Amino acid sequence: MNFVLAKHLIKRNFFNLFVLRKIGVLMELERIVEKTMNFINSDGDVFGQKIKVISYDIEKNNVEIGEEKETIGIGVRVFEGKKQGFSFTNNINFLEECVRTAYKVLNVSREREDFDSLPSPKKIKKRNLVDNSLYSISSEDLMDFSIDMIQSCEESGGTPSSGSTNLTYQEEAISTSTGINLSQKYATLFGYISSIYKDNDVSTGFDFNIMRKTFDFKEIGKKAAYKAKETSNAKKIESMYSEVILEPEAVSSLLSNTFISHLYAESVDKDRSYLKGKIGEKISNLTMIDDGTIDYGVGTSDFDGDGNPTKKNVILEDGILKQYLYDDFYAKKFGVESTGNSDRDYKSLPSIGTTNFIIDGKKIEGIKKGFVIHELRGAHTANPISGDFSVEISSGFYINNGEKIHPIKHGMITGNIFELLANVKGVHGELKDTGGLITPSIVCEVKVIG
Repeated sequence: MNFVLAKHLIKRNFFNLFVLRKIGVLMELERIVEKTMNFINSDGDVFGQKIKVISYDIEKNNVEIGEEKETIGIGVRVFEGKKQGFSFTNNINFLEECVRTAYKVLNVSREREDFDSLPSPKKIKKRNLVDNSLYSISSEDLMDFSIDMIQSCEESGGTPSSGSTNLTYQEEAISTSTGINLSQKYATLFGYISSIYKDNDVSTGFDFNIMRKTFDFKEIGKKAAYKAKETSNAKKIESMYSEVILEPEAVSSLLSNTFISHLYAESVDKDRSYLKGKIGEKISNLTMIDDGTIDYGVGTSDFDGDGNPTKKNVILEDGILKQYLYDDFYAKKFGVESTGNSDRDYKSLPSIGTTNFIIDGKKIEGIKKGFVIHELRGAHTANPISGDFSVEISSGFYINNGEKIHPIKHGMITGNIFELLANVKGVHGELKDTGGLITPSIVCEVKVIG
């Protein structure tokens, strides 16, 4: 790869993007939100979002031309009694028109009988949202990070196949007719690379990192190459019920698609949650905490999409279900305080989501015989209501006498997430942040299909 030429082309491309990009946003986001709020003559709120993304794609061992995008968007909600209208725009020259459209929607909407009121101002504590070092990273620095991953992967015996790096700067502001006026900003750094290893067959491996502070991109390339090499010459396995170690990436993909939504008060209210009516019951051996306050967490913020403060919420304590997650609407409906879990962007109405979702439990050494599963493929096909899953093992090992014997191929695991969680034996290894879900490996028993 001609890195000197790549640098020249990418620097020139970013210069062209800067010159050609439409200029029109000179006002601060807070000013834009305030200006929009002045057009509202009833109860309502305005949510503003500014996102700037610098990114590079990696194809094989080449850094492709980079891209820089910036978006400013405004979402408007207006209320009259229990009727609501919503509209959004990413053109700040049409703020008044956006508000008018929201009122047009309100005029044809049905009453939402459960609506009570918008939230009132609360005390907001400033959190450590981002390490300021991210604000000094240039587009050329990000390209250098991409090159670091490629070179480290190759030096470790791997062949890069694809990857990406991106740096996202984000600002949010909210203003309401009840007196909330808040703003926050943060940045997130991401790197990913996939590697190929050729021996008697072709095997693949990938690694990634996402943080609100700087990290070592060379380590990502090194780990991806190691994972690809480690899983070469995989062997078929027999079907059996077996102990397995689900590593953090596997835990994250499985729980995100089968379990997390059952903790949402909306799911409980609409009879879509297996956990309805189970407060105080033991459903697992794990502890689960949703914490939007931890320093530099990928999901940390000062306030949520409603303008309420984020919190540390214990969901499961030693396996006992303590509470659900609420935004402002469902907190008022259930007669409780919001847990600070309103998720929102300028294009959408508030909904419930997680912040930094942390899993922990009793530490155990591992297993003597069974499988360790690094990654799963197809978890999105699981049934989010019943919790049933049947997903492919994309990377894993057979274990005997506590040692890795050989990698496995063409395997699947099948079962039900609630049965799996009820029979978790413990956790293994260190916590890993997979992008907002922070977990160790989980030791459990499932049916493995060869």
